[in-house]
Amino acid sequence: MAPLENLQQTSVVLNRYLVRPLEEKDLTIHEYQCHFAQLPQQGDEQRAVSSICYKLGVTAVRLGSRIITREEVSPAKMRSDDWELFKTATRKLDCSNTCERKALETFERRVLEQGLKKYFNKTEIERALEGGLIWWITGHEGAEKCGDAWEVHRGRRIDVVIDSDGNLYLEIDIHHRFYTPWTLHQWLEEYPDVPISYVRNTYKDKNNNYISWQYEGISDQLPQKVVLEGLGISLADYHRQNGATNAEINNSLVVLVKRANDWKAKPVAHLSQRLSPSLTMEMLANIADAESGEESQQIKEVFEFIRKSLDVRIKNSTKTAHTILEKIYRISGEAEAIRVDGYILPTAKLLASNDQQVDKVAKVRYKGCARVGETKFGCLNLYNEKHQYPEEVRKCLLEIANNSNTTIEIDSYRTQQDIPESELDQQMFWQNWSDEDIKTVLVVMPWSPNERKQKIRVQALQAGIATQFIVPMPKADSYKALNVVLGILCKAGWQPIRLEPLDHPECADLIIGFDTGTNRELYYGTSAFAVLADGQSLGWELPDVQRGETFSGKAIWQTVSKLVLKFHHSCKRYPKKLLLMRDGLVQEGEFQQTIEELAKKNIAVDVVGVRKSGAGRMGKEDIHANGEVVYRDAKIGTVIFTPKEKSFTLVTSQPINQNIGSVRPLRVVHEYGNTSLEMIALQTYHLSQLHPASGFRSCRLPWVLHLADRSSKEFQRIGQISILQNISREKLIAV
Repeated sequence: MAPLENLQQTSVVLNRYLVRPLEEKDLTIHEYQCHFAQLPQQGDEQRAVSSICYKLGVTAVRLGSRIITREEVSPAKMRSDDWELFKTATRKLDCSNTCERKALETFERRVLEQGLKKYFNKTEIERALEGGLIWWITGHEGAEKCGDAWEVHRGRRIDVVIDSDGNLYLEIDIHHRFYTPWTLHQWLEEYPDVPISYVRNTYKDKNNNYISWQYEGISDQLPQKVVLEGLGISLADYHRQNGATNAEINNSLVVLVKRANDWKAKPVAHLSQRLSPSLTMEMLANIADAESGEESQQIKEVFEFIRKSLDVRIKNSTKTAHTILEKIYRISGEAEAIRVDGYILPTAKLLASNDQQVDKVAKVRYKGCARVGETKFGCLNLYNEKHQYPEEVRKCLLEIANNSNTTIEIDSYRTQQDIPESELDQQMFWQNWSDEDIKTVLVVMPWSPNERKQKIRVQALQAGIATQFIVPMPKADSYKALNVVLGILCKAGWQPIRLEPLDHPECADLIIGFDTGTNRELYYGTSAFAVLADGQSLGWELPDVQRGETFSGKAIWQTVSKLVLKFHHSCKRYPKKLLLMRDGLVQEGEFQQTIEELAKKNIAVDVVGVRKSGAGRMGKEDIHANGEVVYRDAKIGTVIFTPKEKSFTLVTSQPINQNIGSVRPLRVVHEYGNTSLEMIALQTYHLSQLHPASGFRSCRLPWVLHLADRSSKEFQRIGQISILQNISREKLIAV
């Protein structure tokens, strides 16, 4: 790789606004240790400490296992029946220390939240799940688009950033929320097949809040017959005591819900007329697919509407920053988005069959795939009783195989009438197909509830078969057909493209991505996917079932060691260097055992945390002839290095249209290792351009993390890790 000074330089504008340098009084804190009467369960320690911060009468945040404040906690607030605080020190925090800087950011976020509520008392402030605050525009002014069952509301997402030099910034962006005035009951009647994940009460609790719930499903009981545990009264009487009308009670279905974001919570009964769904883009997209005419067109217009250009975002954010700086921080003068120096990284070279270079994956239709996998495919046609593929899919599949110098067999068919009724016979149906050496099946079925698709997917996996679904196309669509075929091929162990490897001694020759996810009851940690330096897939590994979001160090090492042995089997040697990529924040100690074990074999290792959430944007200025400044998204491959924080921010995707929408960069933090930030940035960027399952677009995350993330979600849906034992790790079942 060329040294940094030879890279193309560029000026980058951020939606970030300087507030002020932090002073000594801002950095001086009181530190407390918490002793619990009964230790929290493993995985709940951080949550338990965080919950105490809200009970101390002063602004307090967690720093590791301790609590910090700027004001001393009064003696009366230092203990409860369950815990007791002990002051350990009064000291000054260091902004060059990542953990202390993050704790300060959390503190300043709380200060900002209090200021917004104080000076804008008619506003609505909400904490974003992925960090930061949402400042909503209330009333009719905040509703930008409306349909029969939905509204789009606009607000501002605001986050706090502190750099290693102790400068305090605000990051501000436009934010949208989908809202429905309908009750859950209306939704279930009108759109019974649209999946619902979250709901909230239509009435406020004693703290003036709308409680949110995870939606679990419908019960066949009656409100008058459900007796609430611990209260000894019926569900109907409980809601009558809390303001429900007889009509609401008598016309309700009993539904089951769980407290949101509490994986230990048990399902409880609720009333469908007293809940409202939390509307998502996925729900609207399902409605748009199911409806036709004006309603469908309206929803499609919404998706275009919320894709605000960077120019609109920064100009709107600058006005918001001016208001906040003036009212809350008492700073006069115009707010201005900051500008920093950036660089443009050289693009990746994508290689198809026989190392032919292509500019996008779609070209493998004419150039052939980099590596061939299974050559026998099945088709389950649940759309009609015909033994045939959708014509565009069949043509594309045969064309790619031919240009890959491979003959494939695609004449193994099943239809709806072949599927038996009993559960046991259905399992035998899939096993018999698998015994014919069919390990990848295209399922053609009309739009159906997720439960039906999931049942087919799980039964097939139990027999060692991967499935790719397609909804019948009313007219020929070569674009959709190509993406479906790429999905089939990846699930059959093919590799459509690979990367031209970087010729540099710092380049890692084995890259592993890790992700964690939860199915609301268990966490699936260390979902992992690995590639070689040239992007060749080394496959995925089964996750470790755990209690919390912090990875088990032992489980990480077990996963890494398996993949290192796979590398040895493939390359006849151990890797020289590993790059381990963790989705999100790297927790203390997660990778320590792995680092120590690899050192015994003189295998170098770098660990990075890749964060995709946040309010940050990266752009460039265009100055028109009339002097007007217009902001455009930064070019793909643009990177900003912050060496003091051992991190960089990187643009890995681009909007389809510069005037519609804007992209979010990735923030990557180098947690361990000696490789230069430039080389890690280059490998991260190139891996984000490797997306074998999509013909026309790359993914925002580096490929190893994208697949680990998709695999994690697939494991959550399946919920039965044991059935994956029959599936080859080379089959990318989650694309």
